[in-house]
Amino acid sequence: MKPLVLDKTQDTPGITLDKKDNQFSFSGTSIPENTKKFYQPIFDWIKEYVKNPNKETIVNFKMKYFNTSSTKSIFDIMIQFKEIAKNNEMLIINWYFHEDDEDMLEAGEGLSKMARFPFNFIKH
Repeated sequence: MKPLVLDKTQDTPGITLDKKDNQFSFSGTSIPENTKKFYQPIFDWIKEYVKNPNKETIVNFKMKYFNTSSTKSIFDIMIQFKEIAKNNEMLIINWYFHEDDEDMLEAGEGLSKMARFPFNFIKH
């Protein structure tokens, strides 16, 4: 399975989805002009990955900011990854936040609650 790597821009997050190197990360800002179009290749990649995941999948979110339309896409990504846990494979979601950024902590807590999946909350 080929890795999917998207470089961070002013409006879009840096994304690494690499099964071979066991790296799954999202970082930066997500305010794309067309959220659905931007995230579709990510949804497609995860859909394929979930069919044959690694024994352990650790997904790291280091977001600085995301708009309302991105919230839905980020939530959908988490729901897709959650399928791994349903099949008794190890899934860990790490939500990184700056210690002075309560909004990002609360966003992560809300997503964790909505997804009904516990995240690790890590100050950085």
